[in-house]
Amino acid sequence: MRKTGVVIGNFEGKLILILNRSILVIVAFWVLSIEAQTVHISHCLAGCPEGSAASNDMVVHNLFVASINPQSALADWVAYRILEGTVGVASLLPREWSRDNLLDYSPDIVDLGSSIPTFTQPDLTDQPDRSYRITEMAIDPADQGRLVPFSSYAGTPYWSDLNQVSNMAPMRNEVRVGPWSRLDQAINELAALQGELFVISGPIYQVTQPLTTGASNSDNLPSEFFKVVANGEGQLSAFLFRQEVRQHEPFCDMLSNLQTVEQLSGLDLLPQQASWPVADLNVGLGC
Repeated sequence: MRKTGVVIGNFEGKLILILNRSILVIVAFWVLSIEAQTVHISHCLAGCPEGSAASNDMVVHNLFVASINPQSALADWVAYRILEGTVGVASLLPREWSRDNLLDYSPDIVDLGSSIPTFTQPDLTDQPDRSYRITEMAIDPADQGRLVPFSSYAGTPYWSDLNQVSNMAPMRNEVRVGPWSRLDQAINELAALQGELFVISGPIYQVTQPLTTGASNSDNLPSEFFKVVANGEGQLSAFLFRQEVRQHEPFCDMLSNLQTVEQLSGLDLLPQQASWPVADLNVGLGC
């Protein structure tokens, strides 16, 4: 079934939804009065995070919602909801990056190679189709981290959403395959036991770095990544992963708190629940 991207309002930038073509006419009438209504996105627990640049595009896919910085085509944050039935075995799923077709500026080609994440504009001087490839970019390395993990949605038919560049994280390999991945596994196991969980994740840049300006070299990598997991009762655990973390380090050593994550990221992660958290999920996650 063909997917259609539609701009339906301005909420810290454009809000772009995946919609069935068959319901597009119905949505068109709803758009006329959208500015006076509240949009509820099921991926977000207590309202979607606030505080991103006004120029960002909020993109809603089947499995996640993301605030995308147009300068880099990368997410300043993603939010997603895990259910017991969405978790599955992801080891055999293809991991091939693709552009986000809902964003005109999303890179067209992913070149997998170097261990240093780079966004570069290829030399198209001698290419006969150069006038049609003005937004083409090359991205390294072979398998950047994913803010939303395959394993949380391998049990759904929509897992290919997670190969889009809007889910890419310029994360060092030791973090990605080490404590970051093990925390994802722990979250999946908790969802299998307790049911619905909500996760918000994204990069954190140092004060001297522009917010998500792209990873043109290793100096522009995010200094940290955050992951906040919560349930509908207000129990919440927050984690911060420094880029220098080694693969063997336990993810429980990365425990932080919501206030610290919000201060470092500049985001209000749960704008509709100022009194949360009421407790944590540390024990359930194995910490």
